[in-house]
Amino acid sequence: MNSFFKQNTFSIVYAFFLGVMPLVVSSSITVWVMFHEATIHQFDLPTWTMVYAAASLTMAFALTPTTFVALLSGYFLGWQALIPVCVSYWLASWIGFVMAAKIDGGRLLNALEERKGVKELLQNLQKQEFKIILLARLSPVLPFAVSNLLFSCSGAKLKNFLTAGFIGMLPRTLLSIWVGTQAKEIKALIEHPSEGAVVQVAIILMIGISLYGLFSIVRKAIGE
Repeated sequence: MNSFFKQNTFSIVYAFFLGVMPLVVSSSITVWVMFHEATIHQFDLPTWTMVYAAASLTMAFALTPTTFVALLSGYFLGWQALIPVCVSYWLASWIGFVMAAKIDGGRLLNALEERKGVKELLQNLQKQEFKIILLARLSPVLPFAVSNLLFSCSGAKLKNFLTAGFIGMLPRTLLSIWVGTQAKEIKALIEHPSEGAVVQVAIILMIGISLYGLFSIVRKAIGE
């Protein structure tokens, strides 16, 4: 166990960084947005293009949560934000996946496969790779940037990751943008993004479907 942590110290620390940083940076951005709301409403197309280009990087490196970006997009742009949000999500997924692969260099996968019984389990899970990625992305529980790291280090195929990940992210993306369009003021949106029975039921359903699906796949992989 100690050798495992020594071999993968940087990847583990990076995963921790990806999980914590969105809270820190998004809080700072929230304060700025609240004081400059009128200015943001005046942004033109080139400015919004730069915003979403920057968002692709900040989401990839866990500086801003994906839900945070979708909520603000819905608030300021309404449903016309759907395409730029989806494109920025896709780019963030690609950047996060590629960077994680460069950082890890296959060490985590090799370390896991050296452990007794793990290699066979991973091979069984890889048969259901597309479904696993889709279900993991569907759940709002697993942080976006952390899942980029995990799937990259576990040897997932980039094509499957981007395609299944996009499909899995779509339901909560639509939900977040819709919540943003319904908000009356920016402060209430950011402080209480999950208010309302419809939103809470939708979140519970997504988490439930994701957990049930992943549990079924893992149980089948263990039994094979």
